[in-house]
Amino acid sequence: MTSTKAHCNQCSGDRNHTVLHVEETRWNNDEACISGGDKYEMLKCMGCDNIALRHTSWNSEDDKRPVNYFPPAIFRPTPAWFADLRFDLSAQDIVVEPLLREIYVALQNNQPRLAAIGIRSLLENVMIAKTTDQGTFGKNIAEFERLGYVSKVQRERLETIIEAGHAVTHRAFLPSNEDVIALVNIAEHIIESVYLHETKIDDLKSRVPPKKTPPRG
Repeated sequence: MTSTKAHCNQCSGDRNHTVLHVEETRWNNDEACISGGDKYEMLKCMGCDNIALRHTSWNSEDDKRPVNYFPPAIFRPTPAWFADLRFDLSAQDIVVEPLLREIYVALQNNQPRLAAIGIRSLLENVMIAKTTDQGTFGKNIAEFERLGYVSKVQRERLETIIEAGHAVTHRAFLPSNEDVIALVNIAEHIIESVYLHETKIDDLKSRVPPKKTPPRG
């Protein structure tokens, strides 16, 4: 069996893979003098044994050779705390975990608009769960800050995320990969600080020995 370098979702990067099977097809359009083809490779990661299908296509009119993986290559790994998130959510916050999961699926499948709209929806749900609905995005964000869930700087970043979601929905805005990474970074930070930091701090507080008051002489 031959080997090749390919992306591995489990290992989060390019790794050596064993080529288990290869199928190639070709096509020709004699009238247009164009030809092309497709190559399908079943791959097995040499590090973790993960199996994936790699599809490479080509045609005589384009120097590029698009490569796609099935399942799709992961845009970015989920944060280390993601698996613990569902255990730290109350009944009114339970939508947060599946919404965040759907955002990662949109990213993995190269759907930046859906990811941006999903991030906006996620943060709106978080704010309403913590503040009750104040009637508008602006008022919800202001109340979110007043209650101490975000700082003034974080509030400004939150407003940027909300505005990006508005722009995608109403002004045909297409966020770049860099835009989406920035939006996800901010959203993850807010989710972690609102839900997970509080639990960790409460746990730490319960384990820290209380300060002893010296006896009065």
